[in-house]
Amino acid sequence: MTPDEALAELRNELQAAGVLTEDRDVFWCAADEPMLSLAPGLVIWIGRQHGFRWPDQKGRWRKCSLDDVCGVVDLILPIYKQRMSGVEAATQAEPV
Repeated sequence: MTPDEALAELRNELQAAGVLTEDRDVFWCAADEPMLSLAPGLVIWIGRQHGFRWPDQKGRWRKCSLDDVCGVVDLILPIYKQRMSGVEAATQAEPV
């Protein structure tokens, strides 16, 4: 699986788990590998060499192969919920 395919599958699995991502949450590192910013302090790097990589609740690096998207989502959801607790959703701006 390519990093782009893994990113698309990760976003689909996150959506199924109730975590919506937008195109603006995706950015590209210098090696043309995608990264997904989910919450404050929670960015997931997606690359051929290391698979999925992200910091856990204690700041240690975790990684998982690109072929285990469901496993990654199971590991990321608790971190996402912890990082998003207390973060208020931004309201949509109204035209003046």
